[in-house]
Amino acid sequence: MEYFDMIKERLEEKLKGKELTVDMGFKDLGIDSLDLVDLVFELEEEIGVQFEDDELLELKTVKDLLDLIAKKK
Repeated sequence: MEYFDMIKERLEEKLKGKELTVDMGFKDLGIDSLDLVDLVFELEEEIGVQFEDDELLELKTVKDLLDLIAKKK
C-alpha cells in the first residue's frame, strides 16, 4: 500500500467526506498534535521507520509527512 493511502486510511474519520490531498495542512483537517503523534506511531510500526521528536514538530502538511517517510526509507 502506498504511504499516501496509508495516511488517508488512518485519517478517514477526521476527513468527514473531504478528499485528502498532499497539500492539505493537518490543522485544516482538524488534526491536533496528539492525533498527529498517534498517526505517526502507527506508521512507524507498519513501515518500520523511526521519527524523531524534532522532525514531528516540522510536520505541517500531508506532503511534509510523505517527504519525511521518503527520507527515512
